[in-house]
Amino acid sequence: MWQVWWRRLLAVAFAGFIAAAGKWLATALSVQTARLSGLDPSGHDAQSLVSAISVAVVLGLVWRNAAGVDPLLRPGLAWVVRNSLRLGIVLLGFKLALGTAGQITRVALPVAALCIASALVMVTFINHRLGLPRRLGALIAVGTSVCGVSAIVATGPAIDATDDETSYAVACVTIFGLLAMFTYPWIAHAAFGTSPMLAGIFLGTSIHDTSQVAGASLMYQETFSAPLALQAATVTKLLRNMSMAVLIPLIATRFRADRGRLTLREVRSAVPGFVLLFLGAIALRTLGDAALGGSAAALVDWKAFLGSASTVSTWALTIALAGIGLSTELATLRGLGLKPLLVGFVAAISVGVVSYLSLSLLAGRGSW
Repeated sequence: MWQVWWRRLLAVAFAGFIAAAGKWLATALSVQTARLSGLDPSGHDAQSLVSAISVAVVLGLVWRNAAGVDPLLRPGLAWVVRNSLRLGIVLLGFKLALGTAGQITRVALPVAALCIASALVMVTFINHRLGLPRRLGALIAVGTSVCGVSAIVATGPAIDATDDETSYAVACVTIFGLLAMFTYPWIAHAAFGTSPMLAGIFLGTSIHDTSQVAGASLMYQETFSAPLALQAATVTKLLRNMSMAVLIPLIATRFRADRGRLTLREVRSAVPGFVLLFLGAIALRTLGDAALGGSAAALVDWKAFLGSASTVSTWALTIALAGIGLSTELATLRGLGLKPLLVGFVAAISVGVVSYLSLSLLAGRGSW
């Protein structure tokens, strides 16, 4: 047992080193860019011209694919990614009060529902036209529309998918999710730059995996000084995550009629427990603001706690994204084939287009 924890500690240190190197290199590149552009390099905005998240992910990818990662460290890295991401998201809940979370949910819920429905329909259609296995199409659809790799892993056993089908679906989500993570923040700013909330909802509905949404929204926050975008993206993505409790049983009934219905335990396992902790953090933030508002000394301590929670959240998410880079081996994606890639591409584009059109309509009507 101690060997497992020792390897996990080494993995934490390794991912933390990549995250710290990414932050340092991003700051250095930002300062140099500011000087070349004639800006004050000591200003806060000038020091965030290059996103630390994107640099950390790229450093992790380069290290994994150029130097490699010891196989003994890989299980530890998977543990780091999973738990650092959950910690970062839970602590992010302390940035949100119930009023703000409710406002985001009111706008995000119908957009997320449209995106999920469009991905399921489009992927089913194109997968059938290309003659690919139905289970592979179902996995790509649920991974694109709901919760990335987590949804694929949860759905695979429920529909008796093979290991190859699961691996192909994970590869598709990884490829197009990473591409979206690096490009969609700029698209979001070009389309919804005047509304950080709409930009965040776009990122939360159009990018696949929870870690990729966290990375893209952190890039947006760092580059455009828009914390509301990060909050909106997180709330929106967790709404999609919670839909797994409904969608996975529905999809499973199409493939396992001879095996009966899913058990209550299987349905419960489809919704990550950290989502409930995130909601609890929002409730604590709301209660804390209300209870401590009349005490100046207590309010100072409360704000210090919230500041610390924000700092730890940012570092935890950065370490998780560095771990994603260290865990992604590009060579394993070469044998995927063109047809599954085409299905994944259509799924990714359809979700992005539906999200953009829906939010543009809301922006035009002032409904948000």
